[in-house]
Amino acid sequence: MLKSILKRFVAVFLPFRCHACSEVTDFGVVLCDSCLTKLSALIGPPQLVEDVVCSFPVYTLSSYDSLMSDIIRIVKYRPSLKLLILLAEQCQKRGRLKTLVGVDDILIPVPMHSDRLLRRGFNQAELLAEKFAFAAGCKFSPALERIRATRPQADCDENDRQNNLEGAFAVGHGLILEMFAGRHLILVDDVVTTGSTLQKCCEALQPLRPAKVSALAVSHSFRRTAP
Repeated sequence: MLKSILKRFVAVFLPFRCHACSEVTDFGVVLCDSCLTKLSALIGPPQLVEDVVCSFPVYTLSSYDSLMSDIIRIVKYRPSLKLLILLAEQCQKRGRLKTLVGVDDILIPVPMHSDRLLRRGFNQAELLAEKFAFAAGCKFSPALERIRATRPQADCDENDRQNNLEGAFAVGHGLILEMFAGRHLILVDDVVTTGSTLQKCCEALQPLRPAKVSALAVSHSFRRTAP
């Protein structure tokens, strides 16, 4: 009874809204039913991406447009940990991760510099990698570190993207290198655009002597081509 009264009080005086469309929702509900249904429909099994600069396979679970781009921007810049967890859960349900990720593979998140991590409070790639590893039944490791602060890649033009990331990533201290040698390592990030960040991360992983490197992103901004 008391719980019901408190919920009504909150609904009247502290209304909660869908983070995507601002529709009033129950307290703590970050996406309304309509937006959640739309988000779910945007996520599918891993799709090979070909319009990136990476020297290894890159896969995505969705296209970075419409609602998906709005949600990822809200996660990162609002920021919203609850919405990130919801997004990860939908990827677990809809992404058919086991079609790409084997039980002997290791998922490695793209790292975030400590200064940005302090401001945001979480690394979205790390949470995604951890959730994906659980769903696929494989291991997760934050094996990479971002040792140099860089400008956001979205703020760089084509010429600056490569230089911006030079020397930004390194293998973390204290790793048992034998645990990674000969394994399939899969980089995880929220969005891949040109693939420059993933390529630099792959190069930084080479001291671990992986048998293969791949990457998996929640979303990819496909390049538009003229009809």
